[in-house]
This record gives sequence, C-alpha cells and structure tokens, in this order.
Amino acid sequence: MHHQETARRRAGGRWARWVAASAAAAALVGVAASTGASASTTTTTPNLSGVTLNVADQLNQYQTAFASAGLSNTPYKIVWSNFIGGPPVVAAETGGSVDLGAMAETPTVFAQAAGDPIKVVAVSEGTKPGTVSPYAIMVAPGSPIKTVAQLKGHTIAVQEGTVFQYVLYRMLAKAGVPYSAVTIDNLSITAGDTALESGAVDAYVTSYPFVAELQQANKGKILASGAGSTLYLSYLTASESALDNPAKAAAIADFVKRFHEAQVYNNAHPATAAANYQKEYGVTPTVAAATVAHAPSIASPIDTTIVAYQQAEANALFKIGAVPSKVNVVNIFDTRYNKQVEAFLATVK
Repeated sequence: MHHQETARRRAGGRWARWVAASAAAAALVGVAASTGASASTTTTTPNLSGVTLNVADQLNQYQTAFASAGLSNTPYKIVWSNFIGGPPVVAAETGGSVDLGAMAETPTVFAQAAGDPIKVVAVSEGTKPGTVSPYAIMVAPGSPIKTVAQLKGHTIAVQEGTVFQYVLYRMLAKAGVPYSAVTIDNLSITAGDTALESGAVDAYVTSYPFVAELQQANKGKILASGAGSTLYLSYLTASESALDNPAKAAAIADFVKRFHEAQVYNNAHPATAAANYQKEYGVTPTVAAATVAHAPSIASPIDTTIVAYQQAEANALFKIGAVPSKVNVVNIFDTRYNKQVEAFLATVK
C-alpha cells in the first residue's frame, strides 16, 4: 500500500530502527549493562556443549540484551536470526529453521488456528497492567475526537493479525463500541504512523516508542492508553520438534531463565536500560525513557489467569472473523518450565 511504501522510505534506516524499537516495547525493553545481572548457573543442567539453539530475534534486541547483561556466555551455542514480528517467527519455527522465538501473545492464536506445531513455553507479564501500558490509540493533535466512544463511524489504522488488533477490540468494547462500528485500515505500525500524520485515518493503534515520537514531534496525542483494557504479555515460543529433543529442551530451560534475568535487571536499572535503548535504536533520550517506563515486565508462570486471558482473546478474534475457527488455547501451552519460573520468581521478590 502507498502508506507502507512511504513509511519504508522515511529517513534512511529509521524504519528498521523503529520496528526494532517497537518490538522491544512489546517484549524485552531496552538492554542491560554488562556490570549487572550474572549468568544463570548450570550445575543441574546436562552437558549442553554440543547443543545448538536456533533463536529468532527481532533485529538483534535479545542478542544485544544478553550480551549487555553478561548473559551470553551460554553452555550451548546460540545461532541468532532476525525477524520483524511474530508471524514470520512462527513460520520459521514451523519450517524447522528456528527452535525458539519471542512475540506478543496474539500471533500464537493464529498459529494454533492454523495448526502450526509450536508451543508457548514462557510468559512475561507487565507489572502494572492497570496503570501502565505500552499500547495506545493515537489521534491528531487537533482532532475533535476526545473519547474512544467517539471513534464510532471513524477510520482507524491497525495492523491486523497482531496484538494491536486485539488492543483495539478491547478498548472499543470497554467504551461500548462494536468492532464492526469502525472502519479498519489494515496498515503496518509504521504505515499507520504516516497515515495519521497525513490525515488519511482518524486514529491509529500503536505502542511506544511511536507514541512518544508522535508526542515529541507534536504530530499525535494519546486518545486512550491500553492500561486497564489489556494485559501486556510477551511469549517465548518453541517448535514442537525442539521440545521433543531432550538436549534442546534443556537448553531452552536455561535460555528462559536468562531471558527473565535480563528483564529483572532492566526493571531495576531503568536509566541504564533507557541509555542502552537510545544507543541501540537511535531514539531521543526522552523517547527512550518513556518507552522503558511504559513496558516493565516480569516472568509469570503459565497459570489459569494467562490461559483464561488467551482464551478470551481467541474467542474475540473468532467473533470478529480474524481467525477461521474456535480454538481451545490450553493446547498451545507447554508448562514444563513452570516450576523453574516459580523458583526464579521466589529469588527476586
């Protein structure tokens, strides 16, 4: 689409940096300092020296986080590959080129509906879901739209098949507006930015750092935050073939712990995380600080709350015709690492 091509031409590498930064805001925010978190011990882990774990990254964000936090000295080899968004990670896991990858929760609903052989093995959850969210609906600074209820009959830019679609559904429902009462312009997150600036759409569903960038440039304002409407979840997913391999499954257990250790360190050192975020993604200090502040997260066991939330999301996506069939979401989760996560959380409380 025209909006998408325009966004891709903006200011050289800005598109790639912003997509990476947006992915980071929906997953592992920023990076930690090398003087901080220590690597997890492997005394109870089998010999993994001959194991290779193929990990799908989002433009180096996890690779950078592990290295910066002193967590990259793994007892197994990691081969990193880079993607933009959850759906291509799912495709790579399904095709066998990737063992493990991170994403928001929504792509896993589509993966399960399609019968893709992947499982959710670890979950991170926003620490302040009622007051802080990386997600928001933006409108132009001079927009006459003042409430979500007033979006009825208007055109909204949202990337379908992503968490932004479900964020919009939940925020509209909270305001009493049926999803069918708005017109959806299915645009990528960067194309939606351009569409809002040009006046091609009336509103735009996005996340930090885009929210802060638009505010800083006085090209957009927050109509409503996702806080109180949706959870902020990040999933680690693994291919079933990797999980069926005992050595790779043990390596994944170690990776899960390191993943959560990096999050804890970032939460405890927001200034350091913001400084590294700014350096990695080329945003301003103000935008970096706002992004880190709006996406604190911590490990969560895969419990009944997570499963119920996923089921409600799957049901909603089926209701609006986004997925072709109903799914029983409990089948997408693999809880073998739950006790490990619970033990980890006991050490950081």
